[in-house]
Amino acid sequence: MKHLSLLLLVLPVTLACGRDGTASPRAQEQSACGTPASSETVRVMEGLKPHCEGCHAQGARGYFSSVDAFQSLLVADARLVKAGSPDDSELVRLLEGGGSAAFKQMPIGEKSYAQLVSEGTAKLPVAEVRAWIQGLTAQQRDARPDPDAPRITRLSATQAQRALYQQLGLAHEDFFVSANEFGIPMAESRGDDLYPLQPPDAVPAPRQGTTSERFYGLGGGSVMTQTSSDRSPSPTFALTLTQVSQRWCRMALAKTGNVALFPAGTRRTADPTDVKTTLRRWSLHFLGERFSDAQVEALYADVFVPLSSPTDTEPAYVGVCSYFIRHPHWIFY
Repeated sequence: MKHLSLLLLVLPVTLACGRDGTASPRAQEQSACGTPASSETVRVMEGLKPHCEGCHAQGARGYFSSVDAFQSLLVADARLVKAGSPDDSELVRLLEGGGSAAFKQMPIGEKSYAQLVSEGTAKLPVAEVRAWIQGLTAQQRDARPDPDAPRITRLSATQAQRALYQQLGLAHEDFFVSANEFGIPMAESRGDDLYPLQPPDAVPAPRQGTTSERFYGLGGGSVMTQTSSDRSPSPTFALTLTQVSQRWCRMALAKTGNVALFPAGTRRTADPTDVKTTLRRWSLHFLGERFSDAQVEALYADVFVPLSSPTDTEPAYVGVCSYFIRHPHWIFY
């Protein structure tokens, strides 16, 4: 009865917002309803969309995935759009090439949005964006969760394996050699100290049981063995990923000709400038997001430096590499 009473108290507030964003006095007191997007907001969104949706059509920064997303994630975020003050709006600064955060301009590339406008490539003038922001009143973000929003789930075991192969520059042949079992092609492990993993339903199937067990440890399932997959971040998953990330990062760093982590022309040294450049590149490589200077400094001081020595930087680079793989933004795709 106690839970039912709480539900009855919350329900009127939850249902108080109409489709047009209007709210009853009680809902307004609870700050539940967000400011609806105006027709001018929709016009601005459509004008910017051709040059922005390529990078912002999904995810936490999917501003252009829908009108609701544009309104809630961008317009109602005072850090990006400060109603009534274009000069204090990061959106305007980015469009004009004077961003104050990690990115100095949008879209990323040689030319800012304002330059694209001057060339005639972009159709919505920045002056109109400024006028729109100048006319905005205080915006309220909808505090209620969107029932249609996609739920964040962690990578499956198969996705984790494929992502690690690609991001670390490793391949099936680094872990297995071809073999046969009663005429059936099998994947023979090169050695369990490499921490190989392979789903039992794969072709070729793994010959060693530990290879499948490691796949199960990452939450992998199997039709053949009637094992269901598990997407929960369990202790078994954390232990398996820790071991695999450390071993595979070491393999990637030692692999001859591997340019996945250190592209041609980059330097693998203990010099702080080189290291921090690598950390910035790896944040994009593994997570798809650029770490701020403060994040880079913290990662360098807390992870790289304690594991490094003047004559051996491998443990430090392995530690940083496995740090990114165990980062929540990597695990939860």
